[in-house]
Amino acid sequence: MGLNRAFGNNQETELGFQSEPLLGDALEIEVENQLRNMDRLVESVGTARDQASFPGKPHAHNLVNNLRAKLKASHDMFRLAKLLSEPVRTSMFSKVHESLNDLEEDITSHSDGKTH
Repeated sequence: MGLNRAFGNNQETELGFQSEPLLGDALEIEVENQLRNMDRLVESVGTARDQASFPGKPHAHNLVNNLRAKLKASHDMFRLAKLLSEPVRTSMFSKVHESLNDLEEDITSHSDGKTH
């Protein structure tokens, strides 16, 4: 499905090769960028699903709706984190970051044809 294109070919971030954990403003910016990338990716998955005709289309529809719900929850957590003060703020950004990484893994496993 072209995950590299959807994530702007930022393989260093995608593969987790960062030398030290992100903190504070850097983590907030990373999560905000990750949310934007996930929005585009989920929308492209939804568009591809809508344009294609295949036997498992109802399952794919449910999958995309599930991805959208998880992404919305991540957006809500991000907005909440922005209202918090340290150290809870950074902790919440970290949780959103982990959640988005898990969501990316879900998308990747489904696009590879694997099931959970």
